[in-house]
Amino acid sequence: MKIRKITCILLAALMVLSVSGCRKKVPQNTEAPETVTEKPSDTDNSPETVTDKPSETAASETPEAVTDETPETASEETPESTENDSPVPVQDFPDTYVDKLPENAEDGLTLHAFNWTYREIMANLENIRNAGFKNVLTMPVQEPKGGGSAWWAFYQPLSFSVGNNSALGTSEDLAALCAEAEKYDICILADIVVNHMATTDDEGKEADGTPMVSPAVREYEPELYDNRNEAVIDGIGITFHHNKNAAGSGADTQYYAYGNLPDLNTANPYVQERVLSLLRECIDAGVDGFRFDAAKHVETSDDPDYPSDFWENTLEKAKQYYQEKTGKELYAYGEILNAPSGRSLTNYTQFMRITDDGFMAQMKNVFANKDPQKILDAALKTGNAEDLIAWVESHDEYVTTNTHYSDVRVAKFWSLIAVKKGLGGLYFARPTDELTVGKIGSYAFESEYVAVSNRFHNRFYDADSYESAEGSCYICEKIKPGDQGVLILNVGDTDPEQTVEVSVPHLEDGNYYDALTGEKAVVSGHVAHVKFEANGMAVITRTKDIHPQLKISERDCSFVGDKVITLQTRNCDEAWYYFNGDESAKTAFTDTAEVSLQDHVENGAVELSVFVRKGKNEFVQTLNYTEVMLIEEKFNVVNLDEKYLNGDYELYIWSWSPGKWSKDYEIRDGVLLVDTKGMTGFLIAVFEKGYEVKDLNNWDGNVLKQSADIKGEILEEGFYDMTGF
Repeated sequence: MKIRKITCILLAALMVLSVSGCRKKVPQNTEAPETVTEKPSDTDNSPETVTDKPSETAASETPEAVTDETPETASEETPESTENDSPVPVQDFPDTYVDKLPENAEDGLTLHAFNWTYREIMANLENIRNAGFKNVLTMPVQEPKGGGSAWWAFYQPLSFSVGNNSALGTSEDLAALCAEAEKYDICILADIVVNHMATTDDEGKEADGTPMVSPAVREYEPELYDNRNEAVIDGIGITFHHNKNAAGSGADTQYYAYGNLPDLNTANPYVQERVLSLLRECIDAGVDGFRFDAAKHVETSDDPDYPSDFWENTLEKAKQYYQEKTGKELYAYGEILNAPSGRSLTNYTQFMRITDDGFMAQMKNVFANKDPQKILDAALKTGNAEDLIAWVESHDEYVTTNTHYSDVRVAKFWSLIAVKKGLGGLYFARPTDELTVGKIGSYAFESEYVAVSNRFHNRFYDADSYESAEGSCYICEKIKPGDQGVLILNVGDTDPEQTVEVSVPHLEDGNYYDALTGEKAVVSGHVAHVKFEANGMAVITRTKDIHPQLKISERDCSFVGDKVITLQTRNCDEAWYYFNGDESAKTAFTDTAEVSLQDHVENGAVELSVFVRKGKNEFVQTLNYTEVMLIEEKFNVVNLDEKYLNGDYELYIWSWSPGKWSKDYEIRDGVLLVDTKGMTGFLIAVFEKGYEVKDLNNWDGNVLKQSADIKGEILEEGFYDMTGF
């Protein structure tokens, strides 16, 4: 018997192996985790950024070989086995949970639909819901400068009404979006700019040296424009600030030093009235909340210098109006980057949530250092997470740098926001490389790596939360009556073939399942036995069913000749596709399908529907493609709005190299035909009707609206689709 005891102890010690700081061990007295036959294909082996960087960060993305050379010493003596010992059975939990979005906007996570039109948001509502986002943030809804040809133009508003000459769409489009979103239990949040309005250009100044207000403001807000420098209209007062040298907190609130933008006099009752009118118009359209751009630069009633009752007379009254109409609380947050000078953040948090731009910044080296303690040590901007909303990347950060995280790295960071109890989260939907307004640049928001964190948040947003770190693993346990789960992020190296032990002191023993893979994760003695995907995430709940995944090579685009669309599935029990609504002619496929569009064109268009199912989880994705019949010999600009073709505006071509203006085009059958011989690229610019460009060799700052750069592969294809311009 003594020999048997020594042998058992030696065998147990040999089975305790070290994996990236977490324990690797074959579970004793538990059911062994099942083996998943399908291995994940999406790993975080891509570089940290889109440009070359030092190898420190990139190296953390590539899993290192895991060896069994150094067994970890067991912290407790292995229990003596006897011939009568038998495994303690571990059972599944009763599970009736159904994925759903939180009831209230403030309890959910938000997708920032950057550069999306209202119709594009509407077309993707089902995908947004499937990905677990409760809220969608639009671009600023006011009338944008130049119609919104570029993203920054939306942050130079011309009005305090919902824009009807906006690249986003009309007020009717916004109302239609809100009505459709309600069917999916999704809340629409409107971005609102209240601190400033449009300027003429980067250099334009009023007589006193303050930024010049664009004359285009007068078309929509004549009183604001006419009283910009002095009280011309009785009873209104001066509508813009002219206090360049304001001291104390006024340095933040009296003069906006960024982009030569004219700072509104937000203490002016008429300005407040116009802002409140906009908020009420949005609420009437069905909007459920607001983001306030540059909120830090608008004073509060508690400011030591230049205080005003702006927020009481705008946001607070809007909250009351919304509550009376819906019976719910209006969701609102304000952009506050860094700390306001000489003022407390509570000046703002009494009215709304505020942005926490520093929370994720503290974790940027966590993967390079393989140290999850950095996650636990990251401090919030205030002591209360419910005051805050955080992001992995913001639109300002994204457009001002050429170095970006990989999609998988973003998903890892996003999981840390999604599990933080009380913290609001804003997921940035990346634009196209050209920052084109009206074109979706990335569908990474649909990724299952993002969606599992969102669904975990939705399931446990009101649960007790316990964060810890062990080895290279960050652990967040969620406990609520009748339900438990844990999200584990391994910031070190992973081997998908190995089972890792992770301490979960608050979880009940039993069988849990990874929402990414369906892999069983047995919890025994408050230790979870987990297999990590190569991306290092494990989202463990009591639910067996996982969600199917679908990737589509190109969506909702125009095409010439034959067009092949690649469909890829993962975690699917069944998948099929069909054309033009004819489900009776569906074609089943497994894993991958190459789908040709040309033979299915009806009236110049093809509707492709794809169905995927895994267990009880299923969805249908419907896509629309338009066939383009090219007019030979010239470059075809198609689907340009008729108002730009019928003489209501002046159209010019700006070509390069070298740069010059011309009208070397013709309009035929609704197509703008451009002679591109000798060009390396061009763009289309819109001017007011009757305007003439005098200097053909230099850029003209009077452009109302311009297209993205048309160059490279697009130029070679022979056509450019201007839908949404």
